[in-house]
Amino acid sequence: AVLAPNHFLTEPWRFYLAGPEARARLSALNAAKQAAFEKVPGWLVVTLVASDLAPDGSFNTKKGLEDHAACAAAVQNFMLSLAAAGIGSKWMTGALGAPPEAVKAAVGAEAGEHFMGAIWFGYPETPLSAQAKAPTRKRGLAGVLTHTS
Repeated sequence: AVLAPNHFLTEPWRFYLAGPEARARLSALNAAKQAAFEKVPGWLVVTLVASDLAPDGSFNTKKGLEDHAACAAAVQNFMLSLAAAGIGSKWMTGALGAPPEAVKAAVGAEAGEHFMGAIWFGYPETPLSAQAKAPTRKRGLAGVLTHTS
């Protein structure tokens, strides 16, 4: 994960590997989903420490956008490394049904960190297969690729 492209070498990612107590705190954040959350074997909460923010607090600066992209690439690298080891994963954001501040507090993230998501991971009941197909994309490659001269 930490080898993700990072143009300004700011290393904006922060990772919180939730232990049993933190997983219990995370699971309790959404009573309607608590039973399902408690079944998740692994939680990695990812936050971003941007090296530069716009006056409105957004990432809409050159370094802020680079940091956000680098952190997303780090998450993808982590998930790909899990898949290579036969471990399933899911990147959760709003579907947790809990405010980002509450998720960050549950793992002890510091002030100024921005929530990127929680990665659920574990060995699936049915092993991952090289023949498994990704969900069909709405646009497909032809819908997003433009050949230029």
